[in-house]
Amino acid sequence: MPVYGLIDANSFYCSCQRVFEARIRTAPVVVLSNNDGCAIARTKEAKQLGIKMGDAWHLIRRRPDLKGVQWYSSNYPLYADMSRRMYQVLESRVPRVEPYSIDEMFLDLSGLPYDLPTFCRQLREEVHAVAKIPTCIGWGPTKTIAKLANGIAKDRPELGGLCDLNREADRQTYFSELPIGEVWGIGRRTAEKLMRAGIQTIADFVAMDSRAARNMLTVVGARVQAELRGQSCLPLSEVAAPRQGLACTRTFGRLVDNWTDLREAVSHYATTAAEKLRAEGMTASFMTVFIQTNPHQKDTSWYANQQSCGIEETSDTLVLITEALRLLRRIWKPG
Repeated sequence: MPVYGLIDANSFYCSCQRVFEARIRTAPVVVLSNNDGCAIARTKEAKQLGIKMGDAWHLIRRRPDLKGVQWYSSNYPLYADMSRRMYQVLESRVPRVEPYSIDEMFLDLSGLPYDLPTFCRQLREEVHAVAKIPTCIGWGPTKTIAKLANGIAKDRPELGGLCDLNREADRQTYFSELPIGEVWGIGRRTAEKLMRAGIQTIADFVAMDSRAARNMLTVVGARVQAELRGQSCLPLSEVAAPRQGLACTRTFGRLVDNWTDLREAVSHYATTAAEKLRAEGMTASFMTVFIQTNPHQKDTSWYANQQSCGIEETSDTLVLITEALRLLRRIWKPG
C-alpha cells in the first residue's frame, strides 16, 4: 500500500528572512510583494496582530500597534536557494521527492523500514538543522490525504508538526470534524455547491454516492472523492511541472528618473533572466517589460506602462537585452 507525505515550510518567506537575522526570530515578520505594495507572507506573531494577506503596506505600516513588526521586501533568489537546501535534505533521505511549490514537496514514504512517526520527526529536525526552516509533515495513503494531514499538522500545535492519517479510523475522526472546503481540489465555489446539496463535512463527501459526486463535480470531483476514500489516483512524479514563465522584477531603493540608470537596470534583469533560462534548460519566445512609479508618492503623478512582443526562441543574453531595451524605449518617459 502506498504512503505519501507532504512537507510544507511554515511561513516560508518569513522563515527565510529569520535564518540570517537572529534578532527577528521571535518578532512579527511580514514579507511584501514585489513593489512593496501588500503583505504576501506573515509569521504567526504577525497574524495575531491582525495583519491579513493582501493588506496594503502604506495603509497599515503607520498603525501604532504594529511598531514592532519587521517588514521585508520579497527576495526571491534567497527563497529559491533555501528551497533548494530543503530539497537536497529530503532527496538524501526519501526514495522519491516531488516539488509541488517552492515550499511544499510530496514524499514517497512507501515501504520504508522505519517507524513513520519517528522517521518524519527526524526528517523535520534534519531539514531544520541544515536549512534552518521550520516545517510540518502529514502523511497518508493518497496525496490528497497527505495534503489534508499536513494542514491539520500546521493548524494544531499539539500535534508537534506531524499528522498521521494512514489509519482509516483516524481519518474518520478528522473527516467528521473538518468542513469540505479544507480538501485540496475543492475550491470555494465547489464547496458552496456541495454545501447547498447538504454536504457539509469531508465525511459527508466521502459517504456521498460516487455517481452523484461525478455528476455534480465531473471526473475531477470523483477523483478527489476516491483519493479521500484511500484510493490513490495521483501518482508521484520526481520532476516538477515545467515552468511556463519567469520574471525578474525589483523595486528601486531610490528614485530613478534618467534613461541611463533605467537602461542599465533593465539590462541587468534581462541578463539574470537569461541565466535562469539556461540553468533550467529553457528558452523564451515572449517578453514583457513593465515600469511604474511609486504609487504611494503623493507629490508626483503616477505612471505605469508595459510592452510585450513575441521573439524567436532563445536564451541568449545579448538578444534578450536588445529586445528588452527596445520595449523599454517605447514606454520610457523622461523624468
